[in-house]
Amino acid sequence: MISRKKTSWIMVGVCLCLNSAQTQTIILDDFLSGLIQNHPVFEKEKLTPQIHQEEQTSYRGTEDWNISALLNYSHEEPMIAIAGPEQTDAVNVIGGVDRLFWATGGRLSASFSSSKANIELDPQFGFPESFYMNQVSIAYSHPLLRNRKGYLNQLQYNLKQFDIDFTEIQTKENMEDFLKSSAAKFLDWVFLNEQKIIVVNRLKLSKEELERTQRKREANLVDQVDVIRAEDAVRSWKQNLVLVESRWQALQAELSVVSQNTELLNTAPKYDLYAIQNQGPLEDAVKQLKEESRILQILDIRLRQLEYAQTGYEETGKSDLSLVAEFNIKKFDEELAKSLGMDKPDALIGLQYSFPVQNRTAKHKIVKTQLQTTQLQKQQEEITLTLESALTNLHIQISELENVLKLNQEQIESAKERTEEELKLYNQGRGDLTFVILSRDNEDNAKNTYATNALTYHKLTLEFEALMDQLYE
Repeated sequence: MISRKKTSWIMVGVCLCLNSAQTQTIILDDFLSGLIQNHPVFEKEKLTPQIHQEEQTSYRGTEDWNISALLNYSHEEPMIAIAGPEQTDAVNVIGGVDRLFWATGGRLSASFSSSKANIELDPQFGFPESFYMNQVSIAYSHPLLRNRKGYLNQLQYNLKQFDIDFTEIQTKENMEDFLKSSAAKFLDWVFLNEQKIIVVNRLKLSKEELERTQRKREANLVDQVDVIRAEDAVRSWKQNLVLVESRWQALQAELSVVSQNTELLNTAPKYDLYAIQNQGPLEDAVKQLKEESRILQILDIRLRQLEYAQTGYEETGKSDLSLVAEFNIKKFDEELAKSLGMDKPDALIGLQYSFPVQNRTAKHKIVKTQLQTTQLQKQQEEITLTLESALTNLHIQISELENVLKLNQEQIESAKERTEEELKLYNQGRGDLTFVILSRDNEDNAKNTYATNALTYHKLTLEFEALMDQLYE
């Protein structure tokens, strides 16, 4: 007949089996893919380059056509009217357009003005009391030295492209950092899962040992103190299981909230914690890091931006030589209709020249940019050494941990053999239950050490992949 205690443990075992069958699993790649799809940090980061791009596009506004209009009324009474009008009233309407051309740096402007004036003047001068005047003007200036081909007009726009390229790479780096920290928490979850398996197995063995000790006690083969020791071992491992379960569930809930995936609450992690990953030769990794590192690419973008800005400062230091051309046609008449028949042209063409005498602003900005370039080059060398040293450190740690993991396996096998021998001695009446319990504890400690070192190993490989920019592509 089966006892009530045994029946309860059978029911617990059945429930655990049913839960295991119903529990889904999730791998690391699927967890990270879910984060990329659902977590707001990725959408937030993707907006940064778009913001800079919109700012860059706003600089194109300097190339837009500008339309202007002016309507005014003027009344003038001179203090002394000796040979001029005693009073003048005029209405002026002026409209115009102008535009800057980026491709050439030239500026075109055109305007139309129409005026009507009423004047009070001595009739002996023979000047009409009212008249109309209309005029059309066109002007164009074209740079020949400074701002040739519109270099300065396009400077801010082109400099902003470096910011866009910078933020695109920085965004990927930020996303990778977030994925790395999230993946590390997933590995912690895997580790707790492995700990739970170790504790459950240990609790099972402790219960079996307790039942065996109780049978021996009933047969007067052992003392009551052995039963107490076995019961203490069961209670201790039950406490350990509760602690591991609580940490496991807490981390599961945290990852569920972070990934915005409620199905994760009914999911267990699936990951080979004891798998060995080949990192390849260190020399190849260092070479790839120097060629493809995002951080080094960011610094290279800043160097090219400084180089371009310096060219802009050199451009501002040039003399301003521009070709200017103007053409006007106008008509003055007492009648509005006749004044519209504009037939009096004016034309002008020439060169306009100016230069800064000391040019201190451009000169000092050029020197400042040269110093910044040198500083950034040294920073690039510094970061290259830092990255290479960090990569070398990780590569050595990972390689050495692989050897440690092999030793952990040997330690576990040795602990198992010792437990078997201690159990044989105890069953033969030549040993003590305390040594059996200690031996099993050593076996579980060896398993925990193996799992802890495996967790460290995979977190180091995670750091290695992130340093090589392989975690987020």
